[in-house]
Amino acid sequence: SSRATPQESSGTSPSSQPAALPNPPRAPLWQRFLREVILETLLPAWLVITFVAIPVGVRGESMNPTLSTGDYLIVLKTERWLSAWGIRPEYVSRGDIIVTKAPPDNPASSEPLPSYLESLPVLGLFNWDFLRDLRFRPYLIKRVIGVPGDTVEVKAGIVYISGAKLTETYTSAARGVDDAPVTVVRDGTFYIMGDNRTRGSSLDSRAFRLVR
Repeated sequence: SSRATPQESSGTSPSSQPAALPNPPRAPLWQRFLREVILETLLPAWLVITFVAIPVGVRGESMNPTLSTGDYLIVLKTERWLSAWGIRPEYVSRGDIIVTKAPPDNPASSEPLPSYLESLPVLGLFNWDFLRDLRFRPYLIKRVIGVPGDTVEVKAGIVYISGAKLTETYTSAARGVDDAPVTVVRDGTFYIMGDNRTRGSSLDSRAFRLVR
């Protein structure tokens, strides 16, 4: 018997091979931008930081010795949204560390914009003097001391909840002798304080009362 050649064994010839298909046309630039930048990158990132969690850096010493400048936290947002949607009404307990803002109607709640903004290269191209007059309400990292239904009082640096001394193992060794008047914690609000109880080290509910 004779040996079959590759051409004979396959039963095809080079001329019978299928022609390569042309590349599909590229989508317009605006469609690629919408898909790759908006839908595949920015939208998922926004959903995560809005509804799931966000990293937060610590600046200041008001939470010493628990937290210090340069520390980072992962702030979970899921429980907050579950509460807002009525699925889980109460999600904050006494002793929790939360991120919040001071009430907008209190003068102690705002501060000037950070001075380092003036040193940014892009800002040097313009006259940004008006920034010096602007103020903003920074986010605060504090510990929940009083929850709805509590009566909070601070006497000589000691915290009392509904007349009973609050045991705190997380505070700084040094304590001030600050006093704060009796405050009844209303529904939907909280009484917060920094762990650093050295006089003047923490701007908290002793100055601006309750937060939401």
